[in-house]
Amino acid sequence: MKKLREEMPMDVLVEKSISISEYLLGLECIKAAKTIMAYVDMPKEVKTDIIINTLLNMGKDVAVPVCVPASYELIASKILSLDELKSGHYGILEPKKEYLRPMAPDTFDVILVPGSAFDVYGNRIGHGKGYYDRFLSKVPQETLKIGLAFDYQILPRLPVEHYDIPVNCIITERGIIQAR
Repeated sequence: MKKLREEMPMDVLVEKSISISEYLLGLECIKAAKTIMAYVDMPKEVKTDIIINTLLNMGKDVAVPVCVPASYELIASKILSLDELKSGHYGILEPKKEYLRPMAPDTFDVILVPGSAFDVYGNRIGHGKGYYDRFLSKVPQETLKIGLAFDYQILPRLPVEHYDIPVNCIITERGIIQAR
């Protein structure tokens, strides 16, 4: 999986990310949502800048994660522009200190979730630190959780731990996969 990710040319990654963005932004649940937690992509992940800018232009309240390494906690912080971000922990863009606007986990209509791999049941493998598992455990069950991934990241079945929180659906460049 890692090899496939590393070998994907940037132009292909961008093209596939645009397709994923179009599927996501066409969803009625996204159009109806008021508050959405997105994530800022790391290298070779689905690019989210188009998604975030479009959601902001639609008048949505958009938050992105801030990692707190001391506690492995994830804090959602509202942003008004991608210009408010700087490189933070793990080299991931996050809000500058003067732009921190924490939002409680129970305030989101939709949460966009990254992952290294997903299965058709909505289970995911993250990046190994458990930030999202801890954050999603505080989110109401009815909050819609959407995984964004490239098609090659979808596997038939992943191992599941008791603390894993599945997503409701996964969007790839080929379409929407409803979790079984």
